[in-house]
Amino acid sequence: MARFDASVPFAATRTHLLSVVAWSVVWLAALAFGVGLFRGLNTSLDMLLGGAVVLLPTLWVAMSLTSGRSMFGPVWLGLARYTLAGVGFAALFAVRPNNQPLAVLVGSGAALVLPSVLLFWRQRSGERR
Repeated sequence: MARFDASVPFAATRTHLLSVVAWSVVWLAALAFGVGLFRGLNTSLDMLLGGAVVLLPTLWVAMSLTSGRSMFGPVWLGLARYTLAGVGFAALFAVRPNNQPLAVLVGSGAALVLPSVLLFWRQRSGERR
């Protein structure tokens, strides 16, 4: 029970960040589905895997920053995020050497940009109310 008490000051921030990451997954899946209709299932899967390589470390950083008991500072978490993404790309290309690099790049680029855009849009729409 005491473990969750430390994160109470960050509960709203955690909720916003998790919501933004979840909506990023939804938008990325919709984008991959649309591209998959024209380019095929493998292209769609490559986009989703590229997005997952970026979104999973993003989710980890969001959880770590808002835990209230993070052992690492924000700079180290950012460095770890990009290091994990780099390791994820290496693993992805090692496991699936025949994937389409452009589709992986588009998926990862969308996953990199979407959370920031969605967070900006959410804050912007909250100011208008």
